[in-house]
Amino acid sequence: MRKSLLLALTLSFVFVGTAQAQAMFDRAWGAKAGVSVSSASLGAIGETFSKSNQTGFAGGLFIHNYWGLFGGQLEGSYIQKGVKGGSSSTIGDEATKLDYIELAALLKLGLPLGIVRPGLFGGIGFDILLSCDAGGIDCKDESKSTDWVGIIGGDVIVYFGSFNIFGDGRYNIGLSNVTDISDFEYKNQGWTFQAGVGFEIG
Repeated sequence: MRKSLLLALTLSFVFVGTAQAQAMFDRAWGAKAGVSVSSASLGAIGETFSKSNQTGFAGGLFIHNYWGLFGGQLEGSYIQKGVKGGSSSTIGDEATKLDYIELAALLKLGLPLGIVRPGLFGGIGFDILLSCDAGGIDCKDESKSTDWVGIIGGDVIVYFGSFNIFGDGRYNIGLSNVTDISDFEYKNQGWTFQAGVGFEIG
């Protein structure tokens, strides 16, 4: 009887302590960095395309807040996008590289499991074009200055004292045509994989 009572009390203290530690990190800010693996949805009248992924950098700052299982996250990121490939005449055989500042708002679902919180998220991003390079030629004047992006993905957060670390993988779906070239469509798409650190907001 005493052993059972002692075990129950120990588990209760562990549960309460873990819950309190978890609550400390419901509000956090931090930084992340990683790699983008981008491609594009291409289309044009009378053209046949071959394409492959373009690898670049992705990273930025974020702030998030959880209310139980659900949360929200705001982000500001620098992300490199583009595609390798070409057509018979439109974009040549060199890589197309587009650099953006991305402002994103995400809805999150996270399951608190002790010091670990796996989660899923989805939302929308607003991209501001910084530069465009197509085979060494500046293509910014032929590109739209903004893009809307759908975002879906997942992350895992691990809590350590006054900070946490996490990994984040997401798929980005361009929702608009980003080129001004007539009879040609270019929509960004691709993956980003990032890791980062977050700090408690008191």
